[in-house]
Amino acid sequence: MSGKIADASDFKPAGLRAREYAKFRSPRGDEIVVATEVNGVATYPASVNATAKDETEVVAAPGADMCIRVKTIMVNNVGADQRVVSFQEGTSGAGKFKNSMPQYGGMWNLNLIGAYWILKPNTALDVNLDDVGNVNVQVGYDIVKAVEQPELTDALTIAESSVRVKA
Repeated sequence: MSGKIADASDFKPAGLRAREYAKFRSPRGDEIVVATEVNGVATYPASVNATAKDETEVVAAPGADMCIRVKTIMVNNVGADQRVVSFQEGTSGAGKFKNSMPQYGGMWNLNLIGAYWILKPNTALDVNLDDVGNVNVQVGYDIVKAVEQPELTDALTIAESSVRVKA
């Protein structure tokens, strides 16, 4: 016996068990999935306690050519002061889903299932607080392969050629 006390994260299904678990927990109707399977490992919502003003990382950048796909967000203000909370892509993204939360238990949930928020490739998900506080954040997400999106432009190149035909 190693003497280490086991917690719930020690019992995450892996391999075939993870795939079977994820299959069993697939959304049925309007249900929100509790766990998903990513590359053969069961994953659970990311959970952080944000206390600092400005950015706190919720989900780390997944790596080149990979994106975070956000499905659900739950935010709970457990501090003594009203806080304004928003989310952003990395440290340079614009704030999204901005909401003011009353003190001691102010809570809101955001269900993006069917209209997922897919972040830019290799970008972390951050939560912002307007000031020092105590906010719990849980994000249901998975990691997906980036899809190339060509840039749109106002310029259009047209090439013409003419051929002389003898009558």
